[in-house]
This record gives sequence, C-alpha cells and structure tokens, in this order.
Amino acid sequence: MDRLVARLTLAAAGLLVIAVLVGVAAVFLCVALDLALQTWLAPPLAALATAGILLAVGLIIALVVVLAARAHRTANEPLATRLSRELTGLASEHTAGAIGAALLAGFAVGAVPPLRDALKSILVK
Repeated sequence: MDRLVARLTLAAAGLLVIAVLVGVAAVFLCVALDLALQTWLAPPLAALATAGILLAVGLIIALVVVLAARAHRTANEPLATRLSRELTGLASEHTAGAIGAALLAGFAVGAVPPLRDALKSILVK
C-alpha cells in the first residue's frame, strides 16, 4: 500500500510540475504573440488583438469539445460535417453575434497582413 501511495504522490507531483510549466509556456507564447503584433500595430491594439485571438481560440476549442461530447451523434457522420451544421445553426439563431464575429474577423484579417497571407495560403490549397 505504501508503494501505491508513493507512486500516486509522485504522479501528482509530476502533473503539478507539468501544469506549471505549460502555464509558464502559455504566458511566454502570449507575450511573443503580442510583441510580434507590435511590429504591425500600436502596442494597445496589439494587446487587444492578442486577447481577441486567445478568446477566439478558446471559444473554438470549447465549441469543438461541446460538439464532440454531444450524446446524439449520428452514425458515421464526419466531424467536419457535424461542426458545419452546428455552426450554421448557431449563426442562424444568433444573427447579431454572427455578424459581429464576422466583422471582427474581417477587421483582424484586414488589419494584420500576416493573417491575411495565412488565410490566402489556406484558401489557395
């Protein structure tokens, strides 16, 4: 029993160290993104763009997790098809929010040339 407790304690300590390191790495990535955006935008706008990008990524991850966890999955339907159907439904239910998100995304792509180039490279493929 003592070996089990020792192994569980060691595993918990390892997971805690990993969580702290991932948190520190995330902070450094956010700072790096902000500094990279400051080459094209004023510092306050770069900070705002960094926060917007992080919120958008968080919302996308949350949406994918919620859609993947739904219990009423149809048989053999690809995730991309289901995601497309759900996003279309959400956009039609919340038109004001969808319009605001589209305007914000359009502003971000128009204001930041690297985002525009990345979108062009994705669409060309």
